[in-house]
Amino acid sequence: MFKEGKIKFKAEIAKQEQTANRRAWNVLIVDDEQAIHDVTKLALSGFEFENRKCNFIHAHSAKEGKAIIDSTPNIALALIDVVMETETAGLDLVNYIRNDLKNKLIRIILRTGQPGQAPEANVIHDYDINDYKSKSELTTQRLYTSVLTSLRTYRDMMALEKNRQGLKNIIKSTASIEKMTSLEIFLSAVLEQLSILLFLGDDDHGEASFIAAMENGNCVHAAGAGEFYGVKTEEVLSESQRVIKPLILEAIASGEELYRDGHYVLYRPSNLQYSGFVLYLKSEKVLDEMDKDLIKLFLDNAKIAFENTALTQELDEAQKEIIFTISEIAEQRSNETGQHVKRVALYSKLLGEAYGLRAKELDLIYSASPMHDIGKIAISDAILKKPGKLTVEEMDVMKMHSGMGYEVLKSSKRTLLQTSAIIAHEHHEKWDGTGYPNSKKGEQIHLYARIVALADVFDALGSKRVYKDKWGLEETLNLIKEQRGKQFDPKLVDLFLENIDKVLEIRDQYRDA
Repeated sequence: MFKEGKIKFKAEIAKQEQTANRRAWNVLIVDDEQAIHDVTKLALSGFEFENRKCNFIHAHSAKEGKAIIDSTPNIALALIDVVMETETAGLDLVNYIRNDLKNKLIRIILRTGQPGQAPEANVIHDYDINDYKSKSELTTQRLYTSVLTSLRTYRDMMALEKNRQGLKNIIKSTASIEKMTSLEIFLSAVLEQLSILLFLGDDDHGEASFIAAMENGNCVHAAGAGEFYGVKTEEVLSESQRVIKPLILEAIASGEELYRDGHYVLYRPSNLQYSGFVLYLKSEKVLDEMDKDLIKLFLDNAKIAFENTALTQELDEAQKEIIFTISEIAEQRSNETGQHVKRVALYSKLLGEAYGLRAKELDLIYSASPMHDIGKIAISDAILKKPGKLTVEEMDVMKMHSGMGYEVLKSSKRTLLQTSAIIAHEHHEKWDGTGYPNSKKGEQIHLYARIVALADVFDALGSKRVYKDKWGLEETLNLIKEQRGKQFDPKLVDLFLENIDKVLEIRDQYRDA
């Protein structure tokens, strides 16, 4: 028990030492002889590679080494003795690192004072190590050379891994950014993903960054991280940013990236909604060419993703506007107003929300419901605008509008128009099966059609028509209650009545002129 606590304590000490030496190369020494630790540390006391010294982490058994490796990230090199608490303790630790942890990056140099205990040929063949040395042959110069070679290889492998992860993150984050529905969310998501991409969110490096949407040289919106978290739009190009502002303006003017004294600025023009996006980044971490290439690739992909989303939304809005316009034309032929279309759409969305439909479905029923009477375009004015009651023959012709609307819309491959076709076809079906055109009953009738049927009848009864006067609210609600389980889905009637205050708010807001 005491031994377990001691191992955990040493692992924690090692973690604290690593935290205090973030800019150093983490080198783990695993050996049961204290003299080996002292000699190794002395021999490498003046060692530096790429202006970084070694941070030595000490373990005196394979078990301690395992605990330290589990708790300490980014160990670059492990110098491991073969024979410690067991004759194969060092080899078992190598097997744990490579096969259990799947860590292929850490460089491993095996050291042994008993070469015959584990023949070199067998060790090199059976274990994924990078060097195998007898302790007696590791002079200061040879140790220096081995460590330098190992760290250089670790650096190169980390660069390749970073590039691989960076490209993976770009693909993953671009896909998520395509789902962003607003500029504010988009800008924040870009910063969050960029932080992951460059490993800036760790304790290793300080970070201050922001991204801003620009329009004619003016910042129209910004999102920040670090000291710029919550940055206000007007602060991005304010005089208070005396160092940053000239860099941003220069980058915009030149179209080139700038990197000076730890300040990085990248501008990317845009042809949609905004003139471009500017990214500012200040970090204690030195950005190398790979970092900058990843930033440019990421921001380019993010910008394209946002533009594609914006374009899709614009097309979607245009499609909805066309549908509302066509629907209003159809309604006006029968002396009904465009406000009827709007109210039915809003009532339908309200009922759908009360029923528990998801946001995507609510948007769909709101956009598709205006087409419920599109088939009336094919009905003659003599019938459509007749001020009195229709004859049986005329009523049979009028009933054809549901089928006509369906035929017009059913061939479309667009989900919105397919939904419109269903609503147009089934919104005159009745819960008890006495409706038309196919006498469907109950849940055979599509839910969207059942919703629109109730919304349409409520609005039609409360509006003046060429063939009738406007009904009062009490009279209208009494009919709806009476038709619960007959013409209308009983659950929808209950939800409608529970939300009548919201229904009336919509009615009052969009009254006929």
